[in-house]
Amino acid sequence: MALQEAAMETGVSIRSRPGHLYYLLMKACGATAALLFGGMALLVSADVVLRNVGLGSIAWSVEATEYILMIATFVAAPWLLYLGDHIRVDVVVRALPARTRHRLQLAIDVVCCAICAVLAWQAAAVAADTAAQGSLVFKVLVFPEWWLNLPMAFSCALLAIEFARRFTIGLAAEGR
Repeated sequence: MALQEAAMETGVSIRSRPGHLYYLLMKACGATAALLFGGMALLVSADVVLRNVGLGSIAWSVEATEYILMIATFVAAPWLLYLGDHIRVDVVVRALPARTRHRLQLAIDVVCCAICAVLAWQAAAVAADTAAQGSLVFKVLVFPEWWLNLPMAFSCALLAIEFARRFTIGLAAEGR
């Protein structure tokens, strides 16, 4: 429900096909992150129970938990930004006049969009480079190294899109 309310607050209709698809994508990001965090909790719990009853442990659980935590955090970021539930320090910003605060928010959206676009590009470039080299991660789990860069590239690309969307909506609101 909060997701629909966030979509409505932006003034963008989720009834339009692109708006609805974007809404579903954000909803999928949140659901994926929730499932990953839930799976991680189950994995850690199972490992603790197995160790405490003397049945050994799940050898790959610590490593998998590290990867799940990273992936879930990156996948949740665009969803949280979409909802407006991201971490934000606005002590000084609240003291500014409304017009200045709005313009500062537009500038922040542009800067954040650029940063996220650069990070997405860099993560994709590193993934392509490690894939071309055939690099592997050798720990308990062995897999192609470029897999680790995909969540960051995906998340940063979505964050750049969301910051651009927020800028566009803010610009339109300034014209009213």
